[in-house]
Amino acid sequence: MWSGRRNELGMTFYEWRTQLRIYHALVLLADGHDTTRTAYACGWANPSSFIAAFTNVIGTTPGRYRTSRQTTARA
Repeated sequence: MWSGRRNELGMTFYEWRTQLRIYHALVLLADGHDTTRTAYACGWANPSSFIAAFTNVIGTTPGRYRTSRQTTARA
């Protein structure tokens, strides 16, 4: 089913699913949830694999992202 979708979506199913999970994580982190709770809520087996995926896609760690969002919200 997904083998031919790379041309249509520009990414594999795995890449698409990871991006969707990261988007959900961005929402939770912006709401103030911690990294561990966010990792499990978004379907990662452990926080370290979540942190690695998040950092790879977003370019910063989940903790730094959450802190920057909280700082921006206060300003």
